Amino acid sequence: MIANRWTTLRRTVASSLALAAVSAILAGCALHEPDAGDSRRTEAQVDAETAKRQMVEAVDDATERLGGDWRSRTGPDYAEDCVLADGEAGAQWRYLTGSTLAGRPQADAAQMTEHWEAQGMKVTRRDSSDGPAIFGAGAGRVSSISVYAYSGNYTVQAVSLCFPGDADEL
Repeated sequence: MIANRWTTLRRTVASSLALAAVSAILAGCALHEPDAGDSRRTEAQVDAETAKRQMVEAVDDATERLGGDWRSRTGPDYAEDCVLADGEAGAQWRYLTGSTLAGRPQADAAQMTEHWEAQGMKVTRRDSSDGPAIFGAGAGRVSSISVYAYSGNYTVQAVSLCFPGDADEL
């Protein structure tokens, strides 16, 4: 009889703990606001041409700072879907350019980090065996921008701010 009560008590406590954990998770999800670095949402309202110009300027600024010879790999006319701040469908531009620059990967990553932070971007750095990768977001000019400082295979990629429009029609 005591064993049955003990088993019942353990099950009740375990169920209560599980219910509390699920409730906490669901409350966290309900209270979670969109990440400011989410490249698929933006607060700024821009038109297609302004979004593209700002994105190209950001890529040109990065490639000029890094030096070397750069070739477009994708875009700047490549459009894709995104979601506007009001939840409506929109479009954004993507631009990827690359270089066979040997560079100075660590110094170049530090330079771009400092430059983007000075512009008000939130910057994240990831290191791999190939070299550093720097990701910038925010500051209201592009949704995101990145530099992969891999000796012999540098890339700079930017995604424009989301603007009203249909990516399939651009």
